Amino acid sequence: MTERPDHRHTLALLLALTGTSAFSLQFFVPAMPDLVTIFKTTPATVQLTLTLFMLTYGLFQAVYGPLSDRFGRKPVLLVAIVIYVAGSFLGAAALSIEMVIAARVLQAVGAAAGFVLVPAIARDVYGHDGAPRAMSYISMTNGFISAAGPLIGGLIHQYAGWRYGLLATGTLGAVMLVMTALYLKESGSVVRQRVALMPILCGYLKLARTCGFMGYVLAVASVNGVFYAFLAGAAFVAIDSLGVSPSGFGLLMIPAVALFMTASFLSDRVAARIGTTRVILIGTLFTTVGAVGLLVVSLSGHQSVTALLIASAFMGFGNGQVLPSCIAEAVSVDPKLSGTASAWMGVSQMVVAALASQIYGFIHDGTTVPVALLMTALAGCALVAYFPIVRRHRVMAASG
Repeated sequence: MTERPDHRHTLALLLALTGTSAFSLQFFVPAMPDLVTIFKTTPATVQLTLTLFMLTYGLFQAVYGPLSDRFGRKPVLLVAIVIYVAGSFLGAAALSIEMVIAARVLQAVGAAAGFVLVPAIARDVYGHDGAPRAMSYISMTNGFISAAGPLIGGLIHQYAGWRYGLLATGTLGAVMLVMTALYLKESGSVVRQRVALMPILCGYLKLARTCGFMGYVLAVASVNGVFYAFLAGAAFVAIDSLGVSPSGFGLLMIPAVALFMTASFLSDRVAARIGTTRVILIGTLFTTVGAVGLLVVSLSGHQSVTALLIASAFMGFGNGQVLPSCIAEAVSVDPKLSGTASAWMGVSQMVVAALASQIYGFIHDGTTVPVALLMTALAGCALVAYFPIVRRHRVMAASG
């Protein structure tokens, strides 16, 4: 992976930015139950601190991508970090649950930029050939934070209080603001034009019409949906039906996260030997095998922690192959629209994840059958997505 001379240390900064963004989603969950008592409110109201965060986080990814294509990555990112810091400190000083909710929404507005602009900057700096390796490191960072975020947030809440978690994120954001201002060089092609809705929509439409792009979007959204379906369903079954403690469920997720990080690390190296398209297929098949295997075991009337562990292991390894490869290819479809492409990928992940979690809430019955069915359906969508990806690969091979 060759880094442009004027972008020394960019990868380290990108990893810090993506880690901060991911941590913002994860760290607050352990404190939520106590906020019900602290603010004398209801669990449903406190849940809005997470629900509205996720919705805002997803929607603003669609905004930041096109804005960064028009004004450049760095200025848009700096404004977003300022909003993030303001939201964090506002939350730490909140006197009501409504203020906490508003602060979390502001946090999400800022954090969304870190998620969507990092892949676009990686594509700008490292090019089509180097982007897969950069994305593998970025995916590994996200995987690590997914495991460590709730633990760190829980420890802060347990030993210092929920306000200190928000103070910590505000301080972290302030550090990121200084580091970004000093060390991040503009990487995009800045086009000084008036922001208008139609050009933004035309950018999304152009990508949708580009051969294979929607295949990458569907593949990423589907395998990510498999993960969130498992997270929602396995937690309910393991804790309520199999007697696993909440902390024990956290340990149950470690194999999936570890294999996700391993697969993400290896994905670009394997792609260099057999091609990105085959890596995507292999990852999709691993995810599908995990889902179908769990479904078969569930329909046989057997459910156990072991079955969940094996399914999560296959899912983690498969997702680690698919996500970095698909995202790297998607943001390279049209370099002038890499920010828009990154936004599309991010929004699709959040929307499908939210739908998967909500659908499971309607169909759960205390067994692993509903979660296995949902995982299998989403894995099937990922397999369907492989066909336009192959078609794109063939068209590019024929033209080049």
